[in-house]
Amino acid sequence: MKVAIAGVPKSGKTTKAKELASEEKIPVMSTDSLIDLEWSEASLAASYWFDEQGDFIIEGMMVPRALRKWFRNNKEGKPVDKVIWLGASHVNLTKPQYGMGRGAHTVLVEIAPLLHNRGVVVEW
Repeated sequence: MKVAIAGVPKSGKTTKAKELASEEKIPVMSTDSLIDLEWSEASLAASYWFDEQGDFIIEGMMVPRALRKWFRNNKEGKPVDKVIWLGASHVNLTKPQYGMGRGAHTVLVEIAPLLHNRGVVVEW
């Protein structure tokens, strides 16, 4: 299964990915590994991960933007089987963290119809 995990900062994306990976015995790719790139470059780089063969989990704040870029470059098919949104933080967020979370949610809502139309399950 191909899974993308997105959510607000400090919502447990990495923890959820590790749990699923352990259960399913599949690799995890974290968009945090792209931190040295500019935001747009990083989400573009992550968008290519959805073309990987086999099962995987991609997790991180950039997932919604990476999915949006994947859809811009792929007029058919689906990037993943499931997207999991984690919308509740486990700690109080700073204003920048809150803004990042709102932005990620906005992008996911924007692409939700594309996900649905391509057969991707979205767990809110």
